[in-house]
Amino acid sequence: MEISDLSFLEVQKVFLKKIIDNNEYNKTIVKHYERLKSNYPMHKFDRKIDAIENCNQLWEVDHYQQQKVKDFKRTNLCKDKFCNNCKNVKQASRLTKFMPIIEELAKDKYLYHMVLTIPNCNGEDLSNKIKSIFKNFYSLNRYLNINLKIKGLDFEQYAYQGAIRSLEVTYRVDNYHPHLHCIISLDKPLNDNRYIVNTYSKSKKNGYRKFTDFEILIQKIWYLLNTGERVTKKAIDNLELGYSCTVDPIDKSSVYEVFKYMTKATDEKGNCITYNNFETLYWALLGVRQIQGYGCFYNVKDDDSIIDEANELYEVIVELLKAKENPLAVWQTVEDLLLDNDNLIISRKKIFNYLRELL
Repeated sequence: MEISDLSFLEVQKVFLKKIIDNNEYNKTIVKHYERLKSNYPMHKFDRKIDAIENCNQLWEVDHYQQQKVKDFKRTNLCKDKFCNNCKNVKQASRLTKFMPIIEELAKDKYLYHMVLTIPNCNGEDLSNKIKSIFKNFYSLNRYLNINLKIKGLDFEQYAYQGAIRSLEVTYRVDNYHPHLHCIISLDKPLNDNRYIVNTYSKSKKNGYRKFTDFEILIQKIWYLLNTGERVTKKAIDNLELGYSCTVDPIDKSSVYEVFKYMTKATDEKGNCITYNNFETLYWALLGVRQIQGYGCFYNVKDDDSIIDEANELYEVIVELLKAKENPLAVWQTVEDLLLDNDNLIISRKKIFNYLRELL
């Protein structure tokens, strides 16, 4: 391998520009935390504020001056749920963790993207609504895996294997939309005959759609669970309209939907998060576990094989670089790296994408 082959590890300028934009956005989050600190003096926010202010500001790189290569080693991350930099890092980490099992299951299972929603709520009710949908998804999972049975309904026909559920909360003023993005795994394909039309058939994103029997069944069960009614076949049959549920075969975009962040930096109209929204979301999401696996996705472990392979390839690259010169360890701002047109900036983390493309 020659040094000229290292372009597949390049940290693109557009990525560096995005980090700079995220750091600028973090100034708003710091202001919100400062205000939260003054409103809740009994809580300690100083360390969190300091971490966000310094998040991704400086990069440690090994500079191979003769070869004009800068190898990214590390940076300081705040790991705050409102930081756009750390949201992206967490999403990448989750994809690395879950993608191997998703790809393996896709070889002989049928994977679907399920989206479950409930009516919007105000900020005061948000925390309880989140707890409720988590509890109700646990019950739905038990119906699907036939640990709980509904007399007169056959859930065995779906050959359910497990699920990943992920929380997302969108918002606009004092109006919050908590919903779940899920991946479900089945041993058999679902019947895709779509012929049922209801209120949820009109969609801004997908235009007009019809629903399958399975979607309608889940819509009604989801409604009964979230309204606290008893889930029986009679109750399901008597119900005209449930809560919205869509189920579609997964693709790359829907996988990213499942593993993205809990809440966005902007509201549904693209406006930057206000303090009132920030305060509501901070307390409602405090201690909330966004991702949960069930069945075949329960207690998923990192795929050590691809991690080992990536580390081995990286070590080979470093050895080739060091064979010609010893690097100079330096700390640089992201702004300086963005303006550096003389050196190739590389990162070990890019190896994961490279190896996946080879699989």
